[in-house]
This record gives sequence, C-alpha cells and structure tokens, in this order.
Amino acid sequence: MRSLLIVLFLFVFQHYSAQKVGVVLSGGGATALAHVGFLKVLEDNEIPIDYIGGTSMGSVIAGMYASGYSVAEIDSFVRSEPFMQMVTGQLDDDFRFYFKDPEPSASMGTIKYSKGTFITNAIPTNLIDPVQLDWNLMSSFSQADQASGSNFDSLYIPFRCIAADVKNKREITFKNGPLNVALRASSTYPFYLPPRRVDGVLLFDGGIYNNFPVGTIYREFAPDVILGCNVSGENSDPSEGDLFSQLESMILFRNELYKVCDELVIIEPKSEEIGTFDFDRAEDAIEAGYKATMDSLSVIFEMIERRESFEEKQKKRQAFKAKFSPLEVDEISINGLDKSQNFYVKRMMSKRIESLPLGELRESYFRLFSDDKIKTIFPTLHFNPATKKFRMNLDVEKEKDLFVSFGGNFSSRSINAGFVGLRYNLFGKTSATISANSYFGRFYASILGEVRWDLPGKYPLSFFGAYTQNRWDYYKSLTTFFDDVKPSFVLLNERTGTAGITVPAGNKGKLSFMSMYSHMFDEYYQTQNFISTDTADRTDFDVFALRAVWQRSTLDRIQYAHSGTDLMVSAKYMNGLETTIPGSTLELKDTLTKSHQWFVAKFHYTNYFLALGKFHGGFSLEHVWSNQDFFNNYISTAIMAPSFKPIPESKTFFLTQFRAFNYSAAGLMAVYEVGRNLDLRAEAYGFGAYNRLESDEANQARFVYPWRPYFMGSTSLVFHSPLGPISVSANYYERKEEPWSLLFNFGYIIFNRSIRD
Repeated sequence: MRSLLIVLFLFVFQHYSAQKVGVVLSGGGATALAHVGFLKVLEDNEIPIDYIGGTSMGSVIAGMYASGYSVAEIDSFVRSEPFMQMVTGQLDDDFRFYFKDPEPSASMGTIKYSKGTFITNAIPTNLIDPVQLDWNLMSSFSQADQASGSNFDSLYIPFRCIAADVKNKREITFKNGPLNVALRASSTYPFYLPPRRVDGVLLFDGGIYNNFPVGTIYREFAPDVILGCNVSGENSDPSEGDLFSQLESMILFRNELYKVCDELVIIEPKSEEIGTFDFDRAEDAIEAGYKATMDSLSVIFEMIERRESFEEKQKKRQAFKAKFSPLEVDEISINGLDKSQNFYVKRMMSKRIESLPLGELRESYFRLFSDDKIKTIFPTLHFNPATKKFRMNLDVEKEKDLFVSFGGNFSSRSINAGFVGLRYNLFGKTSATISANSYFGRFYASILGEVRWDLPGKYPLSFFGAYTQNRWDYYKSLTTFFDDVKPSFVLLNERTGTAGITVPAGNKGKLSFMSMYSHMFDEYYQTQNFISTDTADRTDFDVFALRAVWQRSTLDRIQYAHSGTDLMVSAKYMNGLETTIPGSTLELKDTLTKSHQWFVAKFHYTNYFLALGKFHGGFSLEHVWSNQDFFNNYISTAIMAPSFKPIPESKTFFLTQFRAFNYSAAGLMAVYEVGRNLDLRAEAYGFGAYNRLESDEANQARFVYPWRPYFMGSTSLVFHSPLGPISVSANYYERKEEPWSLLFNFGYIIFNRSIRD
C-alpha cells in the first residue's frame, strides 16, 4: 500500500511539475491595457507562464513580458507620457526639430501627388504618425531580439503574435525576426497607423483575421492549460457619428471562442465604456483586468497547481537579460532611396559612425524625420556577433513631389478668405522646394512665391528667396455679412522681395537673417466724414530692410495653443523714402516726400507653464523698442508703427490705440479642456505705450503723455477639428468705437510674412 501511494504521489508530482501554461492576450486598443491587470494577478499569485502570445495591443504587452519586462515595468510604461506619445502620434518636444517647421498657413488639408499617381493614392492612409512608436519599439526590443538570436522560442518566454495579410486574406504568425517589426505589423490598426511591408507582403493589424489567437498558441506550443484575457467582446453596433466604431465593425474579426483544449480559462474584463483610443484611461482598463481576473482566481487555482514564485521569475529574467549587449551602433544602412538621396540622408544623420550609443543617434534620427523630403522612416537594429555592435537599418520612403493644400478662414464677419497652396520637392544630394500660395478675400488677399535650398549636415543651412504681395482692406462695415459696405478707410498694400538664410539654433529654435526690399502703397482717410466719391490719401513707401529673427517654439498648436512655449527676439533696420499724395477730403494738395531710417527691436514670450489636470494656464509678454520718426501725417505714422495683436480677431482690426513705437504688453491665458478637442479659453491683455501716438488738429502725429494702459480680452469656446479650429468668441477692445464683438470662426486667421511684422 505504501509503495502504491509513493507511485501515485510521484505520478501526480510529475504531472503538475510538467504542467505547461500558455497565455493569450487579445487585441482591443486602449481596452487591451486590461491585460496588465490580468498579468499582475497571475504574477502576484505565482501562476507560471510558459508561453505567451497576442494580437495588436495584446501582442505589444505580451511581447514586453516575453522580452523580460516585469509586470510592474509594463504597468509603469503604459501609464507614462512616452507611451501616450507613441499611441497618439505626438512627438516629444525634445526631438522636435523646429528648424524644419514650415511657415504657418491657413491650410486645412493637403493632397500629395507624384508622377503616375492618381487621386486615390494621394489621399492620406493614416491618422497618426508612427515615428515615435517605431523608434521606441526598436529601442525597447532590440536587446531581447539580440539575446534570442531573433528566435521567438528563445526569448524569456516563448512568444507568438499575429498580423494580417489582406491581399491573400490570411493571418500571419510571427515566430522569428526582429521583434519590433513583428509587433509593429501586428498592431497596425487600419487608417490609424500605416501598414508595414515584411518580406514583400503588406501587413495590417492581426485583429482583422484573428483578434484572440487561442488556437494559434495551442497549435504552436500545445500547453496543458491556456489562460486568455479577451477584451474584444462581441461586435457592437456601429455609431453614426463615430468613424472608428464603423471601421471596427467592418474590419476586425471576433473569434468564436471554441474550446481548443480541456483546460481553458478566458477572462473577459468589463471595459465597454473605454473606447478603442482612450489610452488616457489606462488606470481604469488595468483595474478592470485586475478585478475580472481576481474574480476567476479560484477557477485558475483549480486548473493550475504548479507555482512559480516571483523570485524564480526574476532569476530567470536576470539570466535572460545577462545576454544583452549594449545598444551601440557602428554602421548605418539606408534602403528605399537612390545614391544621391542616400548621401543627403547620411549627411542629415551627421554622425561619424564608429561606435555610438543608440541614444546619441536619436536626435539625428528625429531631425531626419522632420525633413519635408522624407515621408516615413522605419528603423531596425541587427546585431553583429563579430563586433558585438549593432547595424542600424533605415527603411526610408521619400515624400511625394507635389503638394496641393486647401483651406482658409470662414467667419460670421466679413473677414473670410480662401487659401490654396502648392509645393514641389526636388530631392538629391541637396534638396530644394518651390512653393506658392494665394489668399483671396475681401479683407485679406495675398500671393507668395518662394524657393528654398537646403544643405544637409551637422549644421544644416537653408537659403531662401521669396516674393510676396499682401493687401489688407479695413473697411467700415467690418461687422457682418448683411451690412452695407462703405468705402475702405484704410487699405494697406505691399510688394516685397526677400532673400535670406536660416540656421538651426538647437532643436527647438532657428535663427534667420534676411534682406528685403518693399514697395508699400497705402490708402486711407484722415476724417470720418467721407463719401464713396471721395478719393483717399495715399502714402507710398519704398524701403530697404535688414532683419534678424531668433525664435524658439514648442507650442502644441499654431493657433489656440494650450501647452508649450514660444520665444522670439528680432531686430530690424529700415531705410526708405515716403511719398504722400493728399486726397479730396483735405485742403492741402501738395505731394510730400520724406526720408526715414530707424531700428526696431521686438521681444515676445509666451509660456503655458501650468497644467493641472484639464486646466492649463499661461502668460505672455511683449516689448517693442524703436527710434522711428513721424511720417507725414497721423494715419500714415500709425500704419507704420508696430502693433499689438495677441487675439486672432485683433489681427483684423486697425486699432490705433494698440499701435506705438515703444510699448510693453502682458497677458494671462486660462484654458479648460471641456472635452476631447474642446477648450474653453479666457485671455486678458494689457498694453502700455511709452509715447502714445495721437493726432493733433492738423492731422499730424504727436506723442501724448503720461503713460496709460489699454486692455483687450477674449472668452472663447474652441473645438479643434481635424481641419482646423472652430470657435465662438466674445472679445473686448478698450477705446474701440464698438468695444464688444461676437465672432464665430472656422479656420486660421493667419497671413503671409510681411515686412511690417
């Protein structure tokens, strides 16, 4: 009897000691972060994991675990700012290369063309840019890839993940190769991220054909027990107003959960309220996964009697990580470009490769991505056992040749303007850009033509030449569509040629030097008593200017920002000849001429320094100093004086009380995020001129003392749509004839570069 018990004990012990456990994690976007809570329960309760696999976001979490990351490390990562940047397509401010940022414009959308393309392949195919995601996947998984010899069975935990080959209507199971390639392909949600081509096959999110690969893990590893965490659920009804719910219903396949083995436990966290892209709700998703797994823990204990302590797991992790080689790169190879373009890219990387830590190449990598001739970069690292170093391989796709942009500004006031822009790229050992745009509207009209030539290198240079025509028409009926239009009381025109050079000033700044020649011809009335048959006074000003501008910016939006900083310092020298021709409303009929030369310096600083949950706060400072003299009359003097225009609508008014040769101004901004992409803003600004400009009885300019401030403010509700901001604002301008205004606006109130700036 005793012998029989010993045999039975040995049989049971051998059975349970040999018991193998496979773990399967489904896709599901942000809801898949529940897998972290699921894994936490397993690890806290010493449940062994012998095999692991997943699809889409489930594959990323499973891949991290298989590569030796602890659950605590995974939990910390998915709650971090770098993770949010990865999944939302944002670029870390530290790696934004402001030197390559284009001049702001009123563009709402762009269509790109190359020779032989059609409209169908000029339309964008992805919502977010994966540059930060691709870099982080490479840097996070290349050492595990090296330690395993690119064999997924040799990772800390044997691993599988699923991608979709839509051409051949089949799922692809990754068993080997670069881990970052497999994870990127598996998690490529259609229309959100661009697909990846692997071995000549274009691959998409694995959820298209297998969103919960229980059968795959069973076929690959034949575990005794399978534990699955499934957040994909049943197909929900698509919403009329939610594009992604419609796409999800069309393309993602929910597996029928059949029992592939006798020992199978499927955990289904309740996370219906969390949307596919609600990654900011990581804590809620993790808690849902933790709670659902705890509720099923007794069932898991009944199936799995084998235990593996945290210490045993850590010892195994450390043994695996001991194989890691430092991420040092001694070679860069480039695929996808011709020989001359390869030369340009290597110059942009600007590093002499002998043996560099990967981190030292990060800045150059993001600088390359910011270049407007580059569309995509996908990096991989390949280990060379002979040198113990890595070769960085960059799959580079050049940007299309021709860009056509459309946009404008559409308003409840008569400041509407359409916008059309064209850009053509020339890409070789150096690169050049030929661009043109046009604004057309009653209030503002402009044409711009520009040529820019870029020289790559550690210290890149950009030479440019441009011709601009601008016109601003400030007319008395600048209120609504339905008012009668009276003659313009100020009409500004300029034709300007510019040549200059721009150099980077660190990652976040740039320094520009330019020379300009402009012919300005402005028409205006110096009295309120004029009729449509009167002729306006006219001032022509032919001027040569030299200007230097240093600017550093990390603002998150070109208009209605709520985070980041903007710092600008400029100096300008002006030398020109004024000719003033009186109109019919003045007794004086003599043409007057006068020479002018002056310097003007400007300092501007905006800082959104406060972020408390949904509330953001900031301040703005501006100072202008000039030794400018008076023009031939008050209005022409005010026209040429620097102006303070901090609120978008203020750019559309001719406000003499906010114009001066020397002034200081300050403002406070408060922004509350009412909902996703919906902000409530309040702004208040004070302006003080050290020598206020006013008109005397003869319509001549004079300085008035003492100093006194003027105020303007705005309260607005702003929705940041994919095309541009939609805003409703109530604005106040002190000493304006009608100080309050109510404005509905869709688009950007932005103008081409002006010599008057």
